Amino acid sequence: MKTSSSEGKRLKKTVLAAALLIGATTMVFQGITQIAVAAEYNKTNAIPTNYAGSMEQSSTTAENSLPEGYQKANYRVGAIDLEYYKKQTPTSKDIAKEAAAEIGAQALWSVYGVSLEGQVVEMGYQQANENLPRSSWYADVLIDGERSYSFTVDSVTGELFSVVRERTLKEKVSVAYDATLAQNPQEYIELAKKTAETLNVVHGAVAAVEYNGQGYGNNDPSIQFDIKGENGEVALMSFSRYDKTLCGISYNAEYKYTLEYIKRIEQELQRELSNRSHPITGEGEAILKPLTHP
Repeated sequence: MKTSSSEGKRLKKTVLAAALLIGATTMVFQGITQIAVAAEYNKTNAIPTNYAGSMEQSSTTAENSLPEGYQKANYRVGAIDLEYYKKQTPTSKDIAKEAAAEIGAQALWSVYGVSLEGQVVEMGYQQANENLPRSSWYADVLIDGERSYSFTVDSVTGELFSVVRERTLKEKVSVAYDATLAQNPQEYIELAKKTAETLNVVHGAVAAVEYNGQGYGNNDPSIQFDIKGENGEVALMSFSRYDKTLCGISYNAEYKYTLEYIKRIEQELQRELSNRSHPITGEGEAILKPLTHP
């Protein structure tokens, strides 16, 4: 039976939703994903952003409180050469890309101990979208010409959204899902808790660490954990299943929106599936199953 245009669009959205749910644990570590999702839905060019008054001082705080042992490096700040970023224009409320680059440079020093002396930081401005309703500066960090790190900061407050280490292993390793590890990830849970406390990931004591899922970046297999703070903050941390290297952190300022977005997509997916498995009654109303969550 031939599929109508409207049904084709709905099916496309359903497939996208399923893909997002499957890849939810890794999408926050890929800045470009926000752009791809917005483009797919074709309805989120810009979203008004509201900030609490207490957050407006965070960019100043970030600049004034240097990490222990940190010395400002002599790095070059450039622009990401992608058409999307070329079309984006920061507003008068946004901090300069150089200021955002320095916030990221300090974060990379704190998390990975890396100095950007003589390196290149390529910046791109991102408007607020449905996934992340706060505008941001995204950066690719080139170490000796190779993209090795990335980070994202709020373009208004300077809050750190995420830091990521990117690498390609020289060794050939499996990136397949590890069912045994999923059943007993305790060794990694302890690693995640210790690392989160050392790096103050949730800005306070860690209340719980929960296994989130597995994935991979390039050829580096990873495992993800939700870090829950006693203060209510939540973050996502990713570690390599190859050598336990910290792959990345999505902080509360970003991850809370990711969780909300995933929940909305999950609900939409449930509705789409219900519409296909239940008869249509009355004026086009579908009989929907109540949403359930594990």
